[in-house]
Amino acid sequence: MGTSGSYGGSGSAEWSAAHDAFDALPGTGQGPGDTPPPSDPADPPDSQQQLLDDVVQALATALNKDDADHGTVPAGGYPLSALIAPARGSGGGGGEGAGGAAAPGRVGGGSQRQVLKGSSRGAAALAGAYALRNGDAAQLRELGLEFTELSSLPRRTQVSRILQAVLGDAGHPDEAALRRATVKHVKDILLAAEPPTPEDSLRGLVAEWIYELGLVELQSQKAGDNLTPEEAVRKQGWLRSWLQRRVRHISVPDTRRMTVKEFTTAAAQVTREALRILRAQRS
Repeated sequence: MGTSGSYGGSGSAEWSAAHDAFDALPGTGQGPGDTPPPSDPADPPDSQQQLLDDVVQALATALNKDDADHGTVPAGGYPLSALIAPARGSGGGGGEGAGGAAAPGRVGGGSQRQVLKGSSRGAAALAGAYALRNGDAAQLRELGLEFTELSSLPRRTQVSRILQAVLGDAGHPDEAALRRATVKHVKDILLAAEPPTPEDSLRGLVAEWIYELGLVELQSQKAGDNLTPEEAVRKQGWLRSWLQRRVRHISVPDTRRMTVKEFTTAAAQVTREALRILRAQRS
C-alpha cells in the first residue's frame, strides 16, 4: 500500500480499527473471492470470511461516522442542483458554482465526507446513461444534457461527457474515488450489448463506492511493514469481491417509473442500508 496525505477520517479510532482489520487479513493463500459462494448462506464462515467481515464492518463504521449526513438520507432526498457539477463558465470559483452556490462534491481537506450524497451523485450519472440508452431526452435535460448532441457522439465519448457533466473534475481524493466507482457502471450501461438492470447497477455502484472510499483511507498509510505490492493488490481484490457479495441482495425499489431524482434518492437509501448491514455483527 502506498502513502498519501490525510483526507478525512485518517487517524481516527474508527479508521485505525479499519487499518488493523485490513492488516490482519492474510496477503497470501486463497480468499473467498477466488471461489464460488457457499451453496448454503447459513454455513458458518471460515476464518478468512470472518476476517473480511471484520474489515467491512470497520469500514462501514468509519464511513458512517464520517458522513456529513450521519448516515441519514435527507427527507425527500437531495435536490439535483446539489448533485450535479456546475457547468463550465457558469461563474463562481474556489469550490463554488454559478451564483456562488457551493459545488456538489468534496472540495477541501476540512470538508466533511459525503458518503450518502456521493452515491446519489454517482447514481445521477447512471441515470444519464440509462436515459441516453433509452432515448429519454427529458431525463437527460434534467442533468443538463441534450439527447441530440450526445447521441451523435461515439459511445466512449458519451461516457466521458456524462461523467464530466454530472461529476465534474475530481479535485479531491474522494471525488476521484467517486469517479472510479461510477465509470465502470456507466460503461456497462452504454457499451454492453445487454445493459445491466438499474437495480444491479445501483448495488454495484454502492459496493464499489464503499470500496473506493475505503481505499482512500487504507492507502493513507502503509498497511503492513512486510506487505508486498502483490499481496496488497490481492487483499484489495478480496475486499472488493466480499463487499459485492454482501450487498448483492439489498432490496431496491422498482426503478421503471422513477424520475432522476427518485433514482438518486434510491441510491442513497441503498447505501444507508449497505452500511447498516455491514456494521452489524455476524451471528
